[in-house]
Amino acid sequence: MNAYAIVLQLSVSHAYFPAASNGNFRVEATARCAALLDRLGILARPAANGLLLLCQSAAREELLAGLAQQDELEFQVFSGDSHFFLYTALDRPAPDACLYFHSAQAQQEQPGCWRLHAQDYADQSAWSDPVVPNKMAGLAARSFRPLKPVFFLALSPVQLAGALASGGTPRFCVRFQARKMHWKYYLLRDPGVPHAAIVDLDGELRFTARGYTALPGNGPALTFVSEQAIEMRQTHAQRLQLREQGELGERILIKRLPNASVAAVGREIAAGSAVAVLVSEIYIP
Repeated sequence: MNAYAIVLQLSVSHAYFPAASNGNFRVEATARCAALLDRLGILARPAANGLLLLCQSAAREELLAGLAQQDELEFQVFSGDSHFFLYTALDRPAPDACLYFHSAQAQQEQPGCWRLHAQDYADQSAWSDPVVPNKMAGLAARSFRPLKPVFFLALSPVQLAGALASGGTPRFCVRFQARKMHWKYYLLRDPGVPHAAIVDLDGELRFTARGYTALPGNGPALTFVSEQAIEMRQTHAQRLQLREQGELGERILIKRLPNASVAAVGREIAAGSAVAVLVSEIYIP
């Protein structure tokens, strides 16, 4: 019996996660695609960052010859957490819009590797309305429980056959950029000094004191907001301190402030603007 070899790889990456992380993504063939793969003798196996398709080595040429007459290969991708659309730099244009990537938009990055979007990262053009005649009408119609896919992707048999004909193991990838947010610190305990400030030990970020904010169930909280919007990460590398800045020098009040997360995100009007921006809120007891 011939051994199975990888015939195709699908991969997903997200700037929010560390480079070595798989990003909590799970790629699955749709029911119709799974039936097609079964007829073609192709096995689907999860990989650290996506999905591998395997077939017997001797069947590769036979598969290549008949692939152009087959239906598109369709896949659905699930995220392991509920915050995907919070930390992803894409704004949903309508409540029912879905992310959809097709090999017709594929850009070859290097021999054997194609990304399924025109730019380096997925952009707003990836959104699709789930209405006829859009392909999303059929893909999104299924009832998904308990989780819905965060996006779908499809590979044209003609384009897939061309990729296979080039030799090697073709890889199709989707990459996401992380959303930027302002960081907002609430000091629930008054430091009791007149000139408190947040200092970035790396000298890259600046924070503005916003005075005291009344919080429900708490007393007034001394508040600081970053002047820059900061690209979110699952684990941030920023090193921030709370210091007293007085005439006689500086004194450290909190040696290391916790970094922001997507656990508490709000909206507020940016200074000098009428536009609401996302703010990651950090509460310091």
